[in-house]
Amino acid sequence: MRQAPELLGEELLILSIEFDRFTNSKDRLDILALDREGNIVVVELKRDPFAGYADLQSIRYAAMVSSLTIENLLPYYLAYQKQYLGVESPSKENSLADIQEFVTNEDFEELSNTPRIILCSEDFSQEITTTVLWLNKNGLDISCVKMTPHQIGDKIAIVPNKIIPLQEAKQYLIEIKKKEERENKGKRYRPRTMRILIDNSLLKAGDKIYLKNGLPNHIKFEENHSKFSAEITGKLGQSNAIKWDFNEKEYAISALTWKLFKDLHPEKKDPGGVNGNWHWVDENGKNLWEIAESFWLKNGQK
Repeated sequence: MRQAPELLGEELLILSIEFDRFTNSKDRLDILALDREGNIVVVELKRDPFAGYADLQSIRYAAMVSSLTIENLLPYYLAYQKQYLGVESPSKENSLADIQEFVTNEDFEELSNTPRIILCSEDFSQEITTTVLWLNKNGLDISCVKMTPHQIGDKIAIVPNKIIPLQEAKQYLIEIKKKEERENKGKRYRPRTMRILIDNSLLKAGDKIYLKNGLPNHIKFEENHSKFSAEITGKLGQSNAIKWDFNEKEYAISALTWKLFKDLHPEKKDPGGVNGNWHWVDENGKNLWEIAESFWLKNGQK
């Protein structure tokens, strides 16, 4: 399953297997993954033909990982790459870029605190399917994938079949979710900083920005150094919002800021979570986050 997550019916980025970093617990989560929307996905593989207690166990795991952030999950993704993917020296910078480029949700900035669950088993008891259907109806996202093995010569082929949600009900559930998101949008939804800036012409492609605000003590802004300047691309992907003058490559603004803070530290110390929009300023010296926030408070929720 680790080598072929598509058997689960969707594209997933595997972050860890046999995940056991639970406080005061010896439990092991089979697969910890990320979906294209930026949701943590808990995958439980059951050898029990009827997946007894799989629902309860997976909910417990989902609760345990619900507080994970990108920053505290990265070490486990690094370890997974080294142990299972053969990456000799995986870096936080590249791993962060992997996550940002995998997620297609343009508003993704942090992991969702409501993990999804995928249960895999040779079969599911009626008690399990009834419970899962009820939990889905009440807001929890759980899928059941039935794995049927077939002997073909000296090999075994696995045929997956997603039984919950049923394919014909899937679009309905998606539409219900979108409706709920639209209803709550005015209350809690704020687009990404770069989207606010670009969509409302507060910044445009070709505008210059500078790494100048709230810098760590070990970094001093240099007026004419290309390391401290970049150009707005006008793009809204996960890794192409700005073009760094130093090497003419495109980056996510927070990923580039994280890289610079780390590379310029005398001990190459990890700076932790970084909001690049706070540290980069426009030609007038105002940081990008403040520009977007000011506009949003005046106009975004009308």
